[in-house]
Amino acid sequence: SSCLSASIRAWLHLFDSGWAALGVLLQGAVMSCDSNCEHDEGEHPKAPEPAMPGMPSMKLSQILPMVVMMGLGKWDLDQMGYRRHAEVGFVTAQLVCWAVLAWLYTKIEGQPEDGVKIQVPEVKQLGQVVSPPIDQTTKEYDSVKLKEQAKQAVMGAVVLGGVYYKWEYLMPLVLQILMTPLQLYESPLFQLHILKYDIKRPFPTANPFGLPSAPEAPPAVAVPAVADPAAVKDKKKKDKNT
Repeated sequence: SSCLSASIRAWLHLFDSGWAALGVLLQGAVMSCDSNCEHDEGEHPKAPEPAMPGMPSMKLSQILPMVVMMGLGKWDLDQMGYRRHAEVGFVTAQLVCWAVLAWLYTKIEGQPEDGVKIQVPEVKQLGQVVSPPIDQTTKEYDSVKLKEQAKQAVMGAVVLGGVYYKWEYLMPLVLQILMTPLQLYESPLFQLHILKYDIKRPFPTANPFGLPSAPEAPPAVAVPAVADPAAVKDKKKKDKNT
């Protein structure tokens, strides 16, 4: 029994010694890996992670129609006797917006010509190029955008006036009373020339479906190419041999 207990103690001692040696080896391997990783990080700088794109911006003009339709679903303005009020409000809103567009025209024509050219990218709609890329001055660019905005305002008023004259729908008329001034207020030309906000040209292209517009992604940061360590060592050896 004494021989058996001695042999058992010897085996336990050997087992403990083996685990201790294995622990030392593992600790040394981990330290070596950490030092190599730090060395590699010093030689190979990490590329900066690309910035996450911002959330799409929601404008008040994209929320207001739902609120107005919910309100008109509860209250019938025609039965309440507000049809004439809506007609007068529609005509007044259009006249005020056209007056503001004329004011914008005087602002744009009165700005000095700085000679700075703007690279206007091509405009695509449904996969087709509507306008090719072109270089314009700030005054020329603002004048073109003002003509487009005035054309949309006139066409919208004429089409909606014809629809109301034909079918006498009151909901589109009320929507246009609120949406026309609001869209003019949110336009880049109004914010640039009237509110004096810092708006960059060219202006973002409006979404034809009225969806929230996502902000432009930041430009990618160029990362310098890092040489392969093995290739650098081979090159050093070749230089020494030569």
